[in-house]
Amino acid sequence: MKILVVTPYVACPGADGGGTLMFNFIRHLAVRHNIIYLSFARQQDMARLAQVAPYCAEVIPVPFPDGAVMSPLAKVSNLARRVVHNLLSVATFTPVVVRKCRSRAMDEEIRRAIGRHSPDVVHICFPQMAHYVESCAGVPAVMDTLDVALLGVFRRAMSARQVWAKTYYLMQWLFWVRYESRWFPLFGKVLTVTRQDAAAVNMVMPDLDIYADAIAVEIEPNSVSERDAALRIGFLASFGHQPNIDAALYFAESILPLVRKQMPAAEFLVAGKNPPSLLLNAKEQGITCLGFVEDVPAFYGSVDVVVAPIRYGGGIKIKVLEAMACGKPLVTTSVGAEGIAETGEGAFLVADDPARFAEAVVALLSDKERRVALGKRAQQVIERRFSWQRVCDDLDKIYQALAAVKK
Repeated sequence: MKILVVTPYVACPGADGGGTLMFNFIRHLAVRHNIIYLSFARQQDMARLAQVAPYCAEVIPVPFPDGAVMSPLAKVSNLARRVVHNLLSVATFTPVVVRKCRSRAMDEEIRRAIGRHSPDVVHICFPQMAHYVESCAGVPAVMDTLDVALLGVFRRAMSARQVWAKTYYLMQWLFWVRYESRWFPLFGKVLTVTRQDAAAVNMVMPDLDIYADAIAVEIEPNSVSERDAALRIGFLASFGHQPNIDAALYFAESILPLVRKQMPAAEFLVAGKNPPSLLLNAKEQGITCLGFVEDVPAFYGSVDVVVAPIRYGGGIKIKVLEAMACGKPLVTTSVGAEGIAETGEGAFLVADDPARFAEAVVALLSDKERRVALGKRAQQVIERRFSWQRVCDDLDKIYQALAAVKK
């Protein structure tokens, strides 16, 4: 079959959870189908597009609506655009991230790609792109949510401390409810990555045809054996995503000091491009920012315990799956654990307040046998529940059903 895949940013391994997931999705799908790939991209994204090109019949970059490289002047201009986007968001009752993704060029390229290739199905990734279902010209379409906005934004609002922030995110949540309720019913199938996400969407749209568990991860071996003296705590994330910024600061400010009271030599290693500025010069507090890392398994192999102190957001946490696939012992929150392991599987430790989170980290750092056992159980969960074979088999059935209806 011919599948047109449309994304809001470039599918690329290692860039961030979403980019890695989309890249692996295209790579595995290309074994079975002809892929035409269309994505927003800036000039600096061309090298990333080159990585996905071998798996596609055609790769079509579309200029991102907010422009190119961020020079100092461009950063000022970008700030002005953000203000405008927020004002227009309120004026049009539209989520601000959706406004950033509105593009006549994208609409035209989707229509041209359909005219040239006559795809059997269009697979659109992320909720902010849902309105492009109108561009599909009658070709059946799949909405791959990856991160259900109406759930994630609601949690963001509930976690906000300032009244103005809570009001802003509640308003954005109402906009998302309106937006998703309008566009999601036009898709032949809606994919979510957890059953919790599916339930949240069905509360608003009870008649929607949803497939849950549309998620998989590459299985990587642990590149470094367990050390007896365990002191390194790792967190890898894309810091263009607000829940990851919150998680890093939450751990650094509220949890790490409690860990270091019991283990003064413990280190917090933060990997990812553009980490929060408050962490950049905090070596005296036991924090080291490594920046972007090319080799994710090698990073996980270099740390003793992985943390994912996520407090809000929807979808499944790719960083958690990757750490588990690498056989690393993990401490996360209820939000970070959502949709990953069944109760009683013992694949990681869960704690939702700073004291208990710190206790769990110290317990793992102090017990090599427990770290090894936890890591093995984590890998077993990945092998059983998050294989690309399973996801691609299910997608084949979905695509065939949609194409049959069209015919």
